[in-house]
Amino acid sequence: MLTNFRAFAQSPFALVIIVLLVLGFALYGVGGIFTGSGTAVVVVGNEQISQRELAQAFEREMQGVQEQNPELTREQALQAGLGDQVLQRLIVQAAFFAKARELGLVTSDRALSTELRNYEAFLNPVTGAFDTTLYRSTLQNARFAPAEFERSITEDMTRAQLAGALTSGNLTPTVMAGTRYLVEQEQRRIRALILDASEADAIEDPTDEQLQAFIDANPDQVDQLGLPVFTAPEFRAITLVRFRLEDYILDVDVDESVLRETYEYQVENGVLGTPAQRSFVQLITPDEATAGQVASRLTAGESAEAIAAELGLDTPLSQTDAQAYQVPDSRLATAIFAMADGETGAVEGSFGWSAIQITAATDATVPSFEDQLDALRTEAARAEATNAMYDAMAAFEQERSNGATLEDAAQRAGIPLEAYVPLDQYARAQDGEIDFQRFQALASDVLRVAFEQFAGFAINLEQYNETDWFTLRVDDIIPSQPRELADVRAEAEAIWRAAEADTQLQARADEALAQLQAGDDMEMVVLTSGGRIETSTLKRDETAGSFASHIVGQAFSLDPGEPVLAVRRGAGPHMIIVVDEIIPSDLARAGLGEVEQRAAAIAAEINDDILVSAQTALLSEYEIDGSSVDQRLRAAALGQTETP
Repeated sequence: MLTNFRAFAQSPFALVIIVLLVLGFALYGVGGIFTGSGTAVVVVGNEQISQRELAQAFEREMQGVQEQNPELTREQALQAGLGDQVLQRLIVQAAFFAKARELGLVTSDRALSTELRNYEAFLNPVTGAFDTTLYRSTLQNARFAPAEFERSITEDMTRAQLAGALTSGNLTPTVMAGTRYLVEQEQRRIRALILDASEADAIEDPTDEQLQAFIDANPDQVDQLGLPVFTAPEFRAITLVRFRLEDYILDVDVDESVLRETYEYQVENGVLGTPAQRSFVQLITPDEATAGQVASRLTAGESAEAIAAELGLDTPLSQTDAQAYQVPDSRLATAIFAMADGETGAVEGSFGWSAIQITAATDATVPSFEDQLDALRTEAARAEATNAMYDAMAAFEQERSNGATLEDAAQRAGIPLEAYVPLDQYARAQDGEIDFQRFQALASDVLRVAFEQFAGFAINLEQYNETDWFTLRVDDIIPSQPRELADVRAEAEAIWRAAEADTQLQARADEALAQLQAGDDMEMVVLTSGGRIETSTLKRDETAGSFASHIVGQAFSLDPGEPVLAVRRGAGPHMIIVVDEIIPSDLARAGLGEVEQRAAAIAAEINDDILVSAQTALLSEYEIDGSSVDQRLRAAALGQTETP
């Protein structure tokens, strides 16, 4: 929620808040605690997470995710667990805030104001000062009301006080940081004898019997995409009817007069633009005369506090960047928003007289109709297209309810009908070729549903992204079965040859290892085994040539002079590695601040551990367990059907 803004900020609270957001998944997971009932989605101590709060948090999270991955649908995000992640984050936040409030921790308005001015997103790019208009427009784009955002920041700062108290005593010993430096800077000179596929002897062509035996012994062989090679997948032929919003938008022509009416309605109801704001000081007076006297003295430059003390008035009230609805007295608000920056005056409100001094004023801004025209046209076209699509769906379903087949219902309702030859779950036809356009259109939603159905029955309409619907019928099912040798001979031979070469190389590597272990020199061994020798001097986190990270990691576990077979990954080469020399580091060679940087990193890791432990304790104290979450309200907030 706040991380979209924290990316712009250099706030001292940023690390703590990010930790709190992430650690929510460390112990309880994201799915295991979600059952229960109640009036709130979940109650944590004295704090409640409402259905509205969860819904808004998820929508903001979804907006941020889709900015990075526009193709991701809401349904896919929910299926991946995004909704549960957002809820778990809110639970962790609520637990820390509940404990902070129990301990009497608070955040002052002044501290909040200072914190808001740390956000680069709210600073005028020219002046560098906090820009109220930019502040509100940024929040509007992020779907935040100012009051809601400020409450959220206040809660974050209060939680940060608790987190800071928990971790304030964490001091990292210098010796620990020094040890980490020495470990990280240690080097090893590594030598390797490398045998790859190019070193294998020529392999005779296989017979059909050899290949068939190889296929029979490896029925689950997959290709680089993870798809079966020797077994044909199940195929299904389907008839499909789709209702896609984009098809209906093409036919929409919106009258500009309708767009202007929509624009005027949005302006009238405050949907567009930024509202007027006033910062002001208010002194409540017993009568009009006193109010006028106080206003004159304010105009002359006297302080409100001094005037109040001298006249025995109540402490002056002040509001900063307030909108009209935030002034409790509507009559007073009308007068205040009629005043300009720097103006003072005696004002009669619903409850008596006051002296008012305006300290800052920002008038409302409203974009022109021309500026909004494209957005209005898109919105209106989408609305009309949606209505047209739903009308078509209703006509189609009416035909089906009267007994029509998919073909007849589509024809009578004027809906395109799609018929597909047998396809597998990846939209491949029986020739094995991948049609990427077909894959994008069908695989993730339509074919997934198709492979769950019986043949011969049309399903009910299903929504398959945020706007579109479909129904289908499985017309034929071709079961999965072994492929004929003639169909996969080329693939089988290539895999067989690779296996034969690998067997050769493994035998050579074993023989070479035995020679090295017997004390033979690697330069002599390579003459009989074939292959090549590589040498490199590396730290733990470095790689070079054939020395991948897992090879380097293995080398740092060896004693000098000990030859071993390197761990293979995939179809990598066969390697025998030897550590020739361990080159220790020296603290005296540490650069300025290098040890201190490692001390800070260790302290951060310890802080994380402390916060994880605190989270565990708080969730236990507030009894957040399998009965804590109301599944009905959770499902409603996330736009899902409740699951048992």
